Amino acid sequence: MTSVLVVDDDHLVRKGFIGIMPWQKYGFTVAGEAGNGEKALELLENTKVDLLITDLAMPVMSGLELMREVKEKYPGTFMVVLTFHHDFALIQEALRLGAVDYITKIELEQEQLDGILSRIAGRIREAKGNNAADPEPFRAANADAEAGFSYSAEVQECIRNAVGFIREHYQTELLLPDVAQRVNMSRSYFSRCFKDIVGTTFHDYVRELRIEHAKKLLRQTNKPVQWISVQSGYPNEKYFFKVFREMTGYLPGEFRKKSRQ
Repeated sequence: MTSVLVVDDDHLVRKGFIGIMPWQKYGFTVAGEAGNGEKALELLENTKVDLLITDLAMPVMSGLELMREVKEKYPGTFMVVLTFHHDFALIQEALRLGAVDYITKIELEQEQLDGILSRIAGRIREAKGNNAADPEPFRAANADAEAGFSYSAEVQECIRNAVGFIREHYQTELLLPDVAQRVNMSRSYFSRCFKDIVGTTFHDYVRELRIEHAKKLLRQTNKPVQWISVQSGYPNEKYFFKVFREMTGYLPGEFRKKSRQ
């Protein structure tokens, strides 16, 4: 069995991820979990781990810092990024550090669980097969993950600017044609480039940012849900309830209660 260490600072996300994945079906077993990079390194000192699955944005020690440490101290450990933020610059850096794959929140929401583990198992086998002859053993495994980065530097910069604009204005109305026009791209080409480079559609990316912001406000404030709905870019509270439930499986009030237990 391939032993796995899951690292994510969000307790609910970590537990949920560990609980829903069909690990044994694809030859994996969860050997441990940690809430930050430092705890993960402590666990690695005494636990055999074949595969590290880590979030990127964490306090104390980021996922990238953890990956650098693991690459140096435990070079035989495979690494996969668990990302809830489609920051393609960070994903690129993770791939350079040797990540064999990355898992996005959208995949988990769409319950593509078998496909995720099957893909990771295949890439690990491929990387092991390439290791003897290829000085960059993860190169082939990362090839299709990096497909979105094959666009010209100019196009990548346009999409990067679009992502920056979205992250600054997701609390307001955002329409794809307007953002495409802002970065001087046609609607259809922008839509295709955005999906290839960011790894998800424009609509799903905006929705993810909004719901993540809503979850943060629900956890950290006692503000009424109607206020949180507006602050998260959903002036229509009824629609906000619908989207929030689709994304999390809970109504906002239920999520707040569960996150505080």
